[in-house]
Amino acid sequence: MSMQSQSRMAGISNSLVTNSKLVFLESIGLVIALWWATANVLGLQETISSPELVAMFIIGLFESGIWWEHLFDTFRRVIYGFSLTMLLGTVIGVMMGMSKFWEKVLQDYVTVGLALPSLFAAVFAAMWFGVSDITPMVAAAAISFPFVAQEVYEAVKDIDNDLLQMSSSFNISQKRSIRRVIVQSVLPQWFGGARYGFASSWKIVTLAELVAAQTGIGFMIQFEMKRLSITGVLGWTILFTIVMLVLEYGLLRQIEQRMFDWRDSETIGWG
Repeated sequence: MSMQSQSRMAGISNSLVTNSKLVFLESIGLVIALWWATANVLGLQETISSPELVAMFIIGLFESGIWWEHLFDTFRRVIYGFSLTMLLGTVIGVMMGMSKFWEKVLQDYVTVGLALPSLFAAVFAAMWFGVSDITPMVAAAAISFPFVAQEVYEAVKDIDNDLLQMSSSFNISQKRSIRRVIVQSVLPQWFGGARYGFASSWKIVTLAELVAAQTGIGFMIQFEMKRLSITGVLGWTILFTIVMLVLEYGLLRQIEQRMFDWRDSETIGWG
């Protein structure tokens, strides 16, 4: 074997253990292989289903078109809940970070919110608002906004006052100081909170749909549970997971990278 071929093979072997995307795909393949072997070799298809049965179920969902209706309803509720999460979390976090009074007033509520079990939020929201889009929206916001508020609060508290004083000394306009110092200091943690809030909203909305909904992915998972269909439950759960991963890596990660390109540059100045 030539040196070039050996170098190429070494590069491929190294990528299999160092490339995060390849490692992730390898882990997925290993899980599917173990699942298939356990289900088929040990005859546990009735208990844990099998990869081929779940794949056939998902293909059936795509062919029937039923998946789109329920996915759209869930996604709409997620957007409602996520929007309320970011509004509450950002406003409360800024208030706590900029005012000692509001920090004392709101900190305990945020701490309690961080510890609130997701199921409690879903159940109480269902009791208050019944079967409606408001139920999953409120449940999602109740669980997710405390984390966003805490992230924003810590970011505001960590703003470098020396930079603000320096910008004032050099007669930098207030608008530019806010944009270049305050916003850019807070934005990374705010976006981290947004990513968590979006993922959390997906999970809580689906949980709330289990409790009080007539459409949506959570409702369909409950429907399959009542039928005692492990294949159906796994099919809707895997579909839900795929959509979340696509949005996380295909949308939110890309937006984050574009927004924070400035951190990789070495430009100096306030422009």
